[in-house]
Amino acid sequence: MNLMRSIMAVGIGLLLALVLGLLVVQGIFAPVLTRLFGLERAGPATLPLVLLVFAAAFSFYFGGMAASYKAPSRHRLHGVLVVPVAFVLSLVLNLVLGKGFLPGVDGTWAAGLVAGFLVVSGTASYVGALRGEALYAHNQKVARRRR
Repeated sequence: MNLMRSIMAVGIGLLLALVLGLLVVQGIFAPVLTRLFGLERAGPATLPLVLLVFAAAFSFYFGGMAASYKAPSRHRLHGVLVVPVAFVLSLVLNLVLGKGFLPGVDGTWAAGLVAGFLVVSGTASYVGALRGEALYAHNQKVARRRR
């Protein structure tokens, strides 16, 4: 039973991170990116890269917090697991679709960029997991006082 609750906690965090990431990139930043760079990407790559790093950190922060809060135990671990699970699921989906292991990653610069995004996402997920763990402990303390 705890294994299923653990899987559900990480799954909820992963889905929340995915939805928030899509909302930020496709919803909030889409008009900015379209206005600045047009539909075809032209211009410096720095601004879109900074916005995507922010979107990844923002979404994985809340994904880690949700997974940490919903976990049956080891809250921090569940919150941090959101990033590696997302990465592995992405790799598996790419392989199943026949696109290769990491499509579009063909050089050192691109591999470094992937590693940088993993570090930023993992750090944000860890900070979110700490917050989710603190929220869970606080809510449990308040619930005990009410009884």
